[in-house]
Amino acid sequence: MKRKVYLFLLITIWIVLIGSLIYTAYFDGNSSYVSLETGLKNLPDESEWMNIFHEGRKMGHSVSTIENQAKDGYRIKSSTHLNVVFGGLESEVHLETSARMDTLFRLNHFSFIMLSDQYSTHIIGDKSGTKMTLRFIQGKDTSVSVIDVPEDLYTYTAIQPMVASKGIVKGQTIRVPAYDPMSNEMADVFISHEGKEVQEISSNKMILNKLRIDFKGIPSIMWLDDNGLTYKEETIMGMTMERTTPEEAMARPQTPEVDLLSGFAVKPNTWIRNPEKLKKLVLEIDGIKAESIETLSNERQTIISTLPLKLQLSKKATRVDPAEVNKHLKSTEMIQSQHPSILGQLERILSKKDNQEHPSEALTAWVFGYLEKRPVASISGAVDILNTGVGDCTEHTTLYTALSRAGGIPTKIHIGLVYLQGKFLFHAWPVVAINGEWVDVDPSLNQFPADVTHIALLEGDFENLTDLIPVLGNIKIKVLEEQF
Repeated sequence: MKRKVYLFLLITIWIVLIGSLIYTAYFDGNSSYVSLETGLKNLPDESEWMNIFHEGRKMGHSVSTIENQAKDGYRIKSSTHLNVVFGGLESEVHLETSARMDTLFRLNHFSFIMLSDQYSTHIIGDKSGTKMTLRFIQGKDTSVSVIDVPEDLYTYTAIQPMVASKGIVKGQTIRVPAYDPMSNEMADVFISHEGKEVQEISSNKMILNKLRIDFKGIPSIMWLDDNGLTYKEETIMGMTMERTTPEEAMARPQTPEVDLLSGFAVKPNTWIRNPEKLKKLVLEIDGIKAESIETLSNERQTIISTLPLKLQLSKKATRVDPAEVNKHLKSTEMIQSQHPSILGQLERILSKKDNQEHPSEALTAWVFGYLEKRPVASISGAVDILNTGVGDCTEHTTLYTALSRAGGIPTKIHIGLVYLQGKFLFHAWPVVAINGEWVDVDPSLNQFPADVTHIALLEGDFENLTDLIPVLGNIKIKVLEEQF
């Protein structure tokens, strides 16, 4: 149920890293490359193969290619295959990205495809001036939206060739606006040359150029020699990439894959007894800044100390601010609350509910019973989830939120941690407005209301998941008080 959050974040990290990969495709020994300071003169068009590792164990491979289309600019294609394990269950994810840029590497068009055994998502973007038309194709359903973008807009796969063609000197930082199709986010990307340092590569010490790439606080580091060859790349959460041959890239790993569910779980100092019966829980949390969750402090989740960060969690409800109601009723590309399929399903659910039940309680039970509990790799919308009938916490929350908003019930999404079987796991759940109060519910665990161990770190319709990445692997939790 919590596994989808891990996979989403890991794929987001891959997108950050794949930008770094493009440097390698350009810096080939046969190109007329002088140095990182002077810039690359010609861009070779051969494919570049990379192995992808997590904590030293192979989890996939990637191949990328650039095509010089003369006055029409450039086209970059990349393909990635990831094999990950969650709670002992294996998931395979295939990603395809194609982007067309002008001669200055500014984005004109992109196509992003994510495939898994259960779901498929295809996002197509066409930019014209300061507008970009986005088409989201999820299963058999397609939605279209238009967003405002900067005139000079880049995507990850084009940032590095742009920098390489212009050159970058020690101490210099380049800032460019970029769009990430995976998370549907725009933010500035910073590329810095941090000088040279000695690195040991395959038992050989080498003096390499160190480049840092930062997107929304997510750093990735790459080391290149003066001929432009990439020898090492890494980012947070133990993700690394290494240059390799096609044969080695496509070879299956010889060692067991890392189970990401257990790898990123947070084990507190003590076992929490009967979490479903808890009325109050006080925790001390290290690895999260109080200001990052300050807007989420309320009667249910209260910050009682900032240094160190202490949270008091209870079953108290929070009054609904009338000014924010409309925001939590809207239909989006993922939360398709006005789609005929969602409206029709809502009518069928509510027609069968007990008269004593609140609609939110009926929806919690129905979504829990309807979706098969399996880890999936997707960024699918509610309609596709309804048609497929499979999912973990993200799918449960997405479908529930769409149905709830369709019924005119303001519903928001919280993303954070929940206690289960001795550990805190990353998780997502809905929060609904009932009788003028916000009530946390959990259709993934069939909890109405949700137990007090739910720790909210983010609020939003899954558009800001990258904000979680800096805290992954850094959180420590100490139980200070339990009250039943």
